[in-house]
Amino acid sequence: MKNNRLIYLLIIILFIWLIILSSEIFSFKKNSDENVINEYVINGISSDLTNVISRSKSSVVTINADNNILSGFVYRQNEDSVYIITAYHGVSNVNSIEVTFGSTYTEKADLIGHDIYTDLAVLRVMTPYNIEPLKLGDAVLLKQGEFVISIGTPVSIEHAGNVELGMVSDNRVTIENSITVDEEKYLYYLDVIETSSGLQAGYSGSPLINMNGEVIGMNTMSLSNNFSMAISSNEIKIIADELISTQSSIRNNLGLKGTFISEMMNYEKTNLNIALDVVDGFYISKVRENSLGFEAGIRSGDIITKINGQDIRNLNDYLLAVHADVAELSFEYIRNSETLQASVSVSHD
Repeated sequence: MKNNRLIYLLIIILFIWLIILSSEIFSFKKNSDENVINEYVINGISSDLTNVISRSKSSVVTINADNNILSGFVYRQNEDSVYIITAYHGVSNVNSIEVTFGSTYTEKADLIGHDIYTDLAVLRVMTPYNIEPLKLGDAVLLKQGEFVISIGTPVSIEHAGNVELGMVSDNRVTIENSITVDEEKYLYYLDVIETSSGLQAGYSGSPLINMNGEVIGMNTMSLSNNFSMAISSNEIKIIADELISTQSSIRNNLGLKGTFISEMMNYEKTNLNIALDVVDGFYISKVRENSLGFEAGIRSGDIITKINGQDIRNLNDYLLAVHADVAELSFEYIRNSETLQASVSVSHD
């Protein structure tokens, strides 16, 4: 009888212990789940976005050009001069340009230079205030699927500082663009970033910002009616520095469209009869007639390895040739496993 009571007592104690243990396990699991949710939402995507926006917003401006609203961002400050990047199509042929910092502080601006090929313009504002420029990143490092944000002013000044979230649809798209210069139509290729952002017209000139808070492009509505396009930060830097220094920009019409070997998969190289040990260069898929590349003898299927002695490994290298202030461009390229050389005269008249 005593043994039965002892067994019953042990069963009761074991049952109570199991209840306590189950309660502790449930409490631990609940706290763990809350920690995971907290880490993902508060310390993850949400805070990355909000931190980038709060750090960048004060350097994004609203531009009023004869009552036409667009956006821009602070690129550089020298003493009392602030230089602002924006879209040229919004500030061309206007009588007055005003720049508003935040939503209340407004100053007159001067257009000091522009590049019609990339739709990029630089404005100068005289101000005694210190305004932090946005940092440019390297668009060559962009990957498809990266989150990007645009900060701008759609419609009116009341909406200054609006934010749009998107992702990089394609980190390098080569489009055929055209402009008319002295009544002559000029066709050329332009490398741009394509995003999934659904931007309104007022976002033209706004910065495209990555999750590190770096500007990797300038949004422009002038290049496509169907996609959101941005001029890469790599090209922005070259052009903006030229415009600030000389009020003009150089663009050589190489007329070359292709893919950098470093971006190719091995099966792509095999399909194009490119040796797998060829790791750098620019594979040409199309050459525009009457371009500098065509005049030099470059044709589809060639692999350009050097321009003006500079190795061509990525977009940065290629842009140096596009914007080179030289009287002659020299090419080294591979055709049918043979290394060839060519050159062509350049005129910047």
